[in-house]
Amino acid sequence: METNGAVLTKSSRIFECMFEDENVMKQSIALRIKYQMKKAKISQPELAMVLGCSKDTVFSYVHGKTQEGNMNRDLLKKMAQYFKLDRYYFFNEYLIFIDTTDVPEYLRQMRKKENMSQRKFASKVHIPLSAYKKYETGDARLPERYWQHVKL
Repeated sequence: METNGAVLTKSSRIFECMFEDENVMKQSIALRIKYQMKKAKISQPELAMVLGCSKDTVFSYVHGKTQEGNMNRDLLKKMAQYFKLDRYYFFNEYLIFIDTTDVPEYLRQMRKKENMSQRKFASKVHIPLSAYKKYETGDARLPERYWQHVKL
């Protein structure tokens, strides 16, 4: 989808519309999890049991030990479902982007918009060419650190 020359995805609209309070949107995923656990009066081991994951995983998420971009999207959706929240409540903008966007197509559109070869576009967005080719073909997932360079 294109508007005013910009390639748009659903992720930014979902992320911005998801929270009534803009401050919640800026909170880390770990803080959102802690808040919902406290509100529901559930412990980390209890939440792990409900989610069917290890206590270590919940601990790592709650204490920010796992980078947000590496968190399991299905587990975060399951957590949101348990707390009766929007399924993307525990996602950051990058995770929503990865979950709702055809990333290879998005990259191709961005590159075509700039009228560049893969080599030139990869250089412009500071991604090694060999890695960029894998992201554009869908052979590898675009990491958050590179997404920062290609997002609108």
